[in-house]
Amino acid sequence: MHKKIIEKALANMDPDRASYFGAIANKLDEDPRIENNANLVFSVLKDVMLELPLYLEEKELINQLLEFTNKNYASLKAALYDPEFIHHPSSLRAVTGAFVHQIVKISLKKHDDGEIEEAKLSVHTLTWPYRDTDVVDPEEEPDAWAEALSKNEKWRLENGGVDRRSSGAARIEDVVNKASKKADPEE
Repeated sequence: MHKKIIEKALANMDPDRASYFGAIANKLDEDPRIENNANLVFSVLKDVMLELPLYLEEKELINQLLEFTNKNYASLKAALYDPEFIHHPSSLRAVTGAFVHQIVKISLKKHDDGEIEEAKLSVHTLTWPYRDTDVVDPEEEPDAWAEALSKNEKWRLENGGVDRRSSGAARIEDVVNKASKKADPEE
């Protein structure tokens, strides 16, 4: 029943994240330790699911979550019953941010200790240059969207059919590779 608190959020996640947190939610539903504060536990989980790394074993994350909710019971309850929470649910992050920090710290330590496989690590990349379409909402600004598409297509045609983002990433990697070779010419 309490799992309903996070169902909508799970539906909007990528498959790996949804699977990981769905399994955690199923285990929490069966865990007798949350009997008296299930709403609180699932509310915290809902607030942090998008930011938490997926490297901890499900059992370990559950134990950390329950320990956090028990230690921060009063401040979590105060945040949930604050009228501010109704208008701005993100206000809960004032309390749950510490949990995100805690899990990231544990994950980094496990990585440093070699307990997380490199293949399991997720890589976040930032790309440059941005496409004009990255900054325009097609539903709110259809004319600006059409203009952005036109600019992107024009840029692509002028540059041999190479996508603007691919081109920028290649240039950045070339610069980094050249810089590292200058720093260590023996490589």
